[in-house]
Amino acid sequence: MKNVLTIIFFVCFTFSLYAQGIDPTVAVIINNVNADSLTYFVSELSGEIPVTVNSTQYTIASRYDTASGNAISALYINQKLQSYGLIPQFQDFSPSGRNVIAVQTGVDHPSQMYIICAHYDDMPRGPVAPGADDNASGTAAVIEAARILTKYQTSYSILYALWDREEQGLLGSAAYSNLASALGDSILGVINLDMIAWDSNDDMNMDIHTSSTGNSLELSDTVRFVNTTYNIGLTPVVKNPGSSASDHASFWANNYGAILLIESFSDFNLYYHKTSDLLSAFNNTFYYKMSKLALGTIATLTGVREATGVALTDETFFNYALSQNYPNPFNPVTTIDYRLSSLTPVTLEVFDMLGRRVAILVDDTQPAGKHTAVWNASDYSSGMYVYRLKAGDFSQMKIMALIK
Repeated sequence: MKNVLTIIFFVCFTFSLYAQGIDPTVAVIINNVNADSLTYFVSELSGEIPVTVNSTQYTIASRYDTASGNAISALYINQKLQSYGLIPQFQDFSPSGRNVIAVQTGVDHPSQMYIICAHYDDMPRGPVAPGADDNASGTAAVIEAARILTKYQTSYSILYALWDREEQGLLGSAAYSNLASALGDSILGVINLDMIAWDSNDDMNMDIHTSSTGNSLELSDTVRFVNTTYNIGLTPVVKNPGSSASDHASFWANNYGAILLIESFSDFNLYYHKTSDLLSAFNNTFYYKMSKLALGTIATLTGVREATGVALTDETFFNYALSQNYPNPFNPVTTIDYRLSSLTPVTLEVFDMLGRRVAILVDDTQPAGKHTAVWNASDYSSGMYVYRLKAGDFSQMKIMALIK
């Protein structure tokens, strides 16, 4: 009888939460945000403690674009995302500019995605640039999102994206957004996190920068809904039209809905772009709340489901899967494996980094099972290429490098 009463109580309690607009799974995700985890990631990225990458220990003293620490940061982020069961990719958009991206494929709408992102490069120029608030804070929150959300299924896909060269003019996010637009990717919304840990007067004010582009206004409404419904405890101020001085603006330029979550512009960080931008200046309560708000928002938008108990990987959990080509880099032949769950029309295409299609490897109806395609790039120039698989409602792309 005791077990029956417990079940009845749980069902009634859950129904009560839904009646209040609360999704119990989203509430659990918000409560799983860990303040110690966030600050530890920031400590690693800002050089307060060393990181171990590929069995070698480094101290990231600067993430300025020409600093060695910037390249190490990309490897560190890649390693973190891999540890959560994702299959991250580097998007090299210039000789030294490198984005790190990873897709968690949605169950119902795999070809439609929401993006949670931040830039990992920093200022000032020189050998010491800790960039704790700008923008290790946002980067760590995206990593924390991956740590938590990969334990759940989602209806829509999530792209975890860490951009490079934001400080030089939004170069990394522009490279990604321009290519996504050229390929016709279905991006349903972008949550950009940039400087989310400074609140000198404890008023918990934060800004949501939005615009009339796409569904940006609806995205900002979702943020305010999450803040109120789950009692996050922040005071959002909507800026419309908002600032275009961060990576969300790259998506506005391509007519995608996007918003920026940032500390209040009326209480701006005194250590902005200085060597004194340190973790010790954080308002940890504010940072914790901002991170919870970001994760609650992306979980709400993507239709998060019950926990799986283990991290998701596209090879293990999804009916359709596109593998990384091998070898990669390659010269001149590479192999691409993919998996289908049913008889379906399939296209596998190759594009250059401007979104121009250069090859069609598959255009056929194929049965369920594992398939293989080969690309002989003897007639093509060295560089980065994108290959994209479309199978029914499933769509996924990956990046490969031809080096001659």
